[in-house]
Amino acid sequence: MKKVILPVCLALSLLAVSCESKLEIPQKGTVSTLEFYASDEDAEAALTNMYAKYLSVASANGINNPELMILNYSSDDILAAGGHIDDHDDFRIFCEFRYPETNGILKTCYDRYVSTIYAANLVISNFTNENRNGDAPKWESAYTKQCVAEARVMRAYIHMMMAILWNRPAIIDRLLEPDELPIQAESQSQILKWVISECENAIASGALPKRNGTADKDATARMSVGFAQFVAGKAAVFDNDMATARKYLGDLIASGNYALAPSEEYWTNFHVPGDGNCEKIFEPNYIYDSNLSFWDNVNRSRWMVADVLCWRTDHLASIPSCTPCAGWNGGAIQEDFAKKFLEHDGDSPRRKACFITEDEWLYEMEWNSDKNDASLAEKKADPKRGISDVTGIYSHGPYFEWKRMSYAKPSRILTGGKEYQGDNINAVMGGASNQANFNVARYAEALLLYAEACIGTSDEAKGLAALNQVQERSGSGKISSKLTFQDVMDEKQYEMWWEGCRFPDLVRWDNLGKVDMKAIYNTSWGGKGIHKEVPTVFDEFFVEGKPGYQKEHKLYTTYSSVKYNNFEDKYKYLPFPRDRKVNNKFKDVLGWEYLNVAEEGE
Repeated sequence: MKKVILPVCLALSLLAVSCESKLEIPQKGTVSTLEFYASDEDAEAALTNMYAKYLSVASANGINNPELMILNYSSDDILAAGGHIDDHDDFRIFCEFRYPETNGILKTCYDRYVSTIYAANLVISNFTNENRNGDAPKWESAYTKQCVAEARVMRAYIHMMMAILWNRPAIIDRLLEPDELPIQAESQSQILKWVISECENAIASGALPKRNGTADKDATARMSVGFAQFVAGKAAVFDNDMATARKYLGDLIASGNYALAPSEEYWTNFHVPGDGNCEKIFEPNYIYDSNLSFWDNVNRSRWMVADVLCWRTDHLASIPSCTPCAGWNGGAIQEDFAKKFLEHDGDSPRRKACFITEDEWLYEMEWNSDKNDASLAEKKADPKRGISDVTGIYSHGPYFEWKRMSYAKPSRILTGGKEYQGDNINAVMGGASNQANFNVARYAEALLLYAEACIGTSDEAKGLAALNQVQERSGSGKISSKLTFQDVMDEKQYEMWWEGCRFPDLVRWDNLGKVDMKAIYNTSWGGKGIHKEVPTVFDEFFVEGKPGYQKEHKLYTTYSSVKYNNFEDKYKYLPFPRDRKVNNKFKDVLGWEYLNVAEEGE
């Protein structure tokens, strides 16, 4: 055997030498990092990469958007829906507090955040001395300082979001070398204070872009002074540092660069006609790029997320004119909250932009019918509207949310008969997409955060004025005469519904003893909580034996329980994805089941 093995080994060694010489040919189409990060053009490329990475946070992940689903489905005023109790189970579990640390959507959300931080650090560590060895950058200019300032704000924003969701992630303040691992922060407060400091550094640099008045759309699609002020202010509120919050949010308000959209245009904030409007502080700008693959474009346009967030169209008698695609009934407004919202806001433009009532849905909205301009009596007997499927629409009461729905053609309920662009503006993408910009921060939230920060201080009058601005614009007719926590909390829920604010707000308010999350989720609304009486809505017109059968549309509901876990303190923060725990050195908070196992293994 030795006689065979030795010649073979010799032949392999000669082959290796021959291959090695061939591998010395310089690789084409690549640039060494030793030669990169050495010009304004390189800085621009690195910054563009950072924004492209952030677009993944705003993009589709199959049929869902992880951040959108996790933050909103966890709220007490939204129910996961679908075709039945098991539909969309991989993300409905955030509504029902059944998610494990191995959940793929949880992991995707985490990875997208971390990838964005890494892209921001590529800018900062290569164009400053904020790197492991304190090496000076190869190139500095006024433009690289701007790029660094923008990257600093983006990095701070993502750290804030991760602190809100995971409580104690790592602070990754530079590029890590291969032999380094991220170190978990000591506390959420440590991260939030660092976020504020980073935003202050970016503002103080004088290099950040600044919005030039309320008509400047370009500044809403990038990191700006206004967004840095917003992030610093919001981080301070979550750190319960209301003096700092008042400073930054007060500066944002005083700048005059932002304003609330008119009441009748409230609905546009969530659709293409409102992209870059006076109210937007930051939203990544959706632009169809013919240089990208079809799938890159459809994911950026939240393809199939549009299907999920549309009504269950295969259960309807015809397709409403406002819907651009087949709908899968992904998320419903919680029925008791809808009643509360309707009682408070009545027929306000804000309420109608969020959801519509049974009569509005059946008779005022346009259907694929020749009776849209007919008499009410004719509409009541019209077989081209209503819920034709006798199994009904799961998780829905007689209220139909459409704030997050993609519009083919906005309904005249919202437009008053004016013509507006729909949300699927590029025919190449098809109807199952939403090409509106992805909302991240708007002025109404800044006003409400500022109002809360002013409670019980010498700035109460300013806080009340901020709260009143939001109330007046809503059209509800309810204007507070005093600044109270209850009024701010209620207004925040109405104004920011389905915008990722409610659940994080409840967590910090519960931590401060202002609300009881266990009661809100487990025993609210008549002592039953939100998961024990989940509605399914039917239409008498199509259900044989009902009084309205083949005569008149009338919706009715039945109720059932879903699979759920009662809310516990552990659900205030997400568990780290199991395979992202970095050799078991990352610790979850508030009792996740595998925390003790990790500790025993050390």
